[in-house]
Amino acid sequence: MTKKLILTMTSAAALTVATLVLAPSSAQAATPRCTNAKLAASLVNVQGAAGSRIGDLRLTNISRGQCWTRGYPGVSYVGLGNGTQIGRAATWDAGAVTTITLAPRQHADAPIRLVNVHNYAASVCRPTPVDGLRVYVPGSTLAKFIPYRTTGCRSTSITTLFVKPLAR
Repeated sequence: MTKKLILTMTSAAALTVATLVLAPSSAQAATPRCTNAKLAASLVNVQGAAGSRIGDLRLTNISRGQCWTRGYPGVSYVGLGNGTQIGRAATWDAGAVTTITLAPRQHADAPIRLVNVHNYAASVCRPTPVDGLRVYVPGSTLAKFIPYRTTGCRSTSITTLFVKPLAR
């Protein structure tokens, strides 16, 4: 094989791989992405667990048409009555990332774990009242707010929020 032929084959293979990874599926191409404006956020199914509370971060399609979403929502505690972030943003727990198409009024849930801050020494955690959760829809730089009064750690050396990818 000549260098030119090898280079051509390598370039063609790289282009094929890039197309498979970057190109949306035909369903995604016809359906718009779920933007911040198309989704409502809520916290549901919250219940106690050993040292934590667990629940689901729910994103519901409030638009008139279907849309798709995929991945992890960004989540952090906010407080001080002005949206100041309290502590470290949520860590993304392992999970299968899938593309989810939502018809109007359908929802996708991301399991969330909220660690009890009393598990940590007050001097390390620096407990602080929380007004709620700031939530970023996957792929968005705009945030939603979910009222949820609790206590978070002001310290950024402790992770108190853990979230998995959206699922149906």
